[in-house]
Amino acid sequence: MTPKTTADARGTRYLPDLLLGMLPILVGIQLLGWITFFPGALLHGHADFRQLYAAGYMVRTGHAGELYDIRAQQQFQDALVGSDERALPFIRPAYQALLFVPFSLLPYRSAYLAFLAVNLVLLAFAFRTLRSHMNHLMRVWRFLPVFLFLVFYPISLAIMQGQDSILLLLLLAAALAALEGGQELRAGVLVGLGLFKMQVVIPIALLFLLWRRWRLFAGFALSACLLSLVSLWVVGFAPTAAYARSLLSVGTNMPAALQFPLRVSIMANLRGLFFGLLGDRLPAFWIQVLTIVTSVLVLLWVAFAIRGKQRGAGAFVLAITASLIVSYYLFIHDLSVLLIPIVVTLDRFILAGAERPAITLDRAAGWMSATLLIAPLCIFLIPDHFYLVALPLCAFMVILIRGFPREPQALGSARHA
Repeated sequence: MTPKTTADARGTRYLPDLLLGMLPILVGIQLLGWITFFPGALLHGHADFRQLYAAGYMVRTGHAGELYDIRAQQQFQDALVGSDERALPFIRPAYQALLFVPFSLLPYRSAYLAFLAVNLVLLAFAFRTLRSHMNHLMRVWRFLPVFLFLVFYPISLAIMQGQDSILLLLLLAAALAALEGGQELRAGVLVGLGLFKMQVVIPIALLFLLWRRWRLFAGFALSACLLSLVSLWVVGFAPTAAYARSLLSVGTNMPAALQFPLRVSIMANLRGLFFGLLGDRLPAFWIQVLTIVTSVLVLLWVAFAIRGKQRGAGAFVLAITASLIVSYYLFIHDLSVLLIPIVVTLDRFILAGAERPAITLDRAAGWMSATLLIAPLCIFLIPDHFYLVALPLCAFMVILIRGFPREPQALGSARHA
């Protein structure tokens, strides 16, 4: 073995060793977060689950027409969960409130614990679905993939908050499996079922439309149409229009946003990055314009950069990454789906090191995915500048595009190893 090959082999090994060495620290941070947050979420209702729980109750008790009325939400949340300074708005399609109707039959604390258990089950299914993409991580240490799921902070935060981001993680993991199995229509239906996080799934669907993957987009459109009809049936036209206005107002200076002020600087996407860097220099309107134009250009660049080569899991991994970058709003727990590109890329990096010396792009992708694994913890260190996490996320997307011609083959080798 030549000195350069030996150095490359050592470089490939450093990353798994670093991951193993960091696990105890990351586990400790997760435990501290649970100890700090869990009592308030359970006993006092200081969790996002309060809005989902109240929405389910409102639909069950005949108040679906008030689902997007912030005053009605405040009254129901205060009465059912406990008084708070302001209501957490229900900013999801109405169909999703139906999923929380069964939980509304329980007292809040019991419902919170029940949904926590459901999230853990969904996370276990997501792990099982992605297991074929973590064979080489298991060779480093049998339980390494398990701990990667447990120490990724957006996952823990989603469970603590009673959020539905774990459900989206499972749907996208299942869509990835369906896509690899040649079931593109089924994959599109699964992506469409994630429309309760439309800011993430719509860019994914648009990319596959630009890639002319008609069956996947048709499956997405089918899901979208059916869920839209269900939402209209639940609340009617006027509340649906109010929902659309509330979506556009999140994190802006529009009147509806004053009811729910949100710091855009905590969004790890292009919108958060531009507002964080230029908020004191440009009017909000021009920052919005810059965000929209840049997001469209990014989607077009991703679409045409790999056009004609977008087969296999690599295209879906890239689509998830790009969708997070261009999403209109992105909370920390929404980054849960980033775990799919992270584990797939880490596994590919270890595979590359096992079969041949890792090339520069392999090393860059491996180290950047490891960086993104711990990057969400910046919320504790630089909460007012969390938007900077968008920078490594953008770098990760660029590396995936540059290394894309090798991805389908590498991922295929990993599945059959």
